[in-house]
Amino acid sequence: MRFRSVNRVILSSLICLSLFSCNVYKLAENHVEKRMRKASLVRTSILVKGDTIDYWDTNSEKPVLLLIHGFGATTKYQWFRQVEMLSEHYRVIMPNLLHFGRSYSERKKYSVADQVEMVHNLIVELGINNYTMGGVSYGGLVAAEMAIKYPEGLKKLFLLDAAVKFLGEEDIERVTEQFDVPSIEALFVPEEVKGLKKLMYLATMKKSIMPASWLTEFHKEMYLRNFDDKRKLIITLMDSLPEYQQHDYSSIEVPVMLIWGSNDVVIPADRGEKLREHIGRNAFYRVIKNGGHMPALTKIKKFNKVLMSFLSHDYVSLLMNNENTEIREEIDLRD
Repeated sequence: MRFRSVNRVILSSLICLSLFSCNVYKLAENHVEKRMRKASLVRTSILVKGDTIDYWDTNSEKPVLLLIHGFGATTKYQWFRQVEMLSEHYRVIMPNLLHFGRSYSERKKYSVADQVEMVHNLIVELGINNYTMGGVSYGGLVAAEMAIKYPEGLKKLFLLDAAVKFLGEEDIERVTEQFDVPSIEALFVPEEVKGLKKLMYLATMKKSIMPASWLTEFHKEMYLRNFDDKRKLIITLMDSLPEYQQHDYSSIEVPVMLIWGSNDVVIPADRGEKLREHIGRNAFYRVIKNGGHMPALTKIKKFNKVLMSFLSHDYVSLLMNNENTEIREEIDLRD
């Protein structure tokens, strides 16, 4: 009888944990969706040249701001802390890249170039001629590539913790060893739910006390869905790193803001400084103190302040009229 009682307790505990996992996911979904509604963002899917593009759009008459997400969760989870603030001043458009959310292609597409074409096709389809663009990590590379391939209409560009051309094989080896994973795709697209704990630490540089079991629904929805496709995206990117190391981003003529978390263990902050030097005089660089790989989610007030400063000031005039170093430094230090 006692053995049966213990089994009932264990079974009840497992059921409760399972239900709580579902509830945590639903609570998060409800919270993020509420932020989307407050920002007047509406989710839409359209078919363009064989690609089904899933995107959020405020559909306002304001200047356009295009936000490109990185690896991990879908776009709404990576920008929900900014959308209400940004939608006050911009028409915010947030596409899910191929193999994220409901975005997919009729053909096998896994390269950064494929993502660039999809985003470009979206803005053409929407009739957008002028816009500002931002991208985080992998999405930053997509944004940078789009800036050099389709510069027409781009007014400003900001990149968040995006190595772009300064990521090498030694960095991949360092990260896989540090996080004790067999490959970089195993880290960013974990096969088991416990792998999300490593991703959470990577993004925030804070250890979470949340049991991995509570993340089951997140893992199922965000990572197991299109699991093979997401891993192929990472593998294709790794194979292409030598190509991007050779690309020249100094041709970007619009103001570029590079924002980095000081504690980013994936792409160290010194890569931001290298990228600034490479792009040249129209690039600006900010470091968010104690920020990890996703300071937009963990150092919200500081990140938002830096971002809005860049978006609101006329950097074009400052660049055209002020050549000396002292004035450049004054612009760089402005918050």
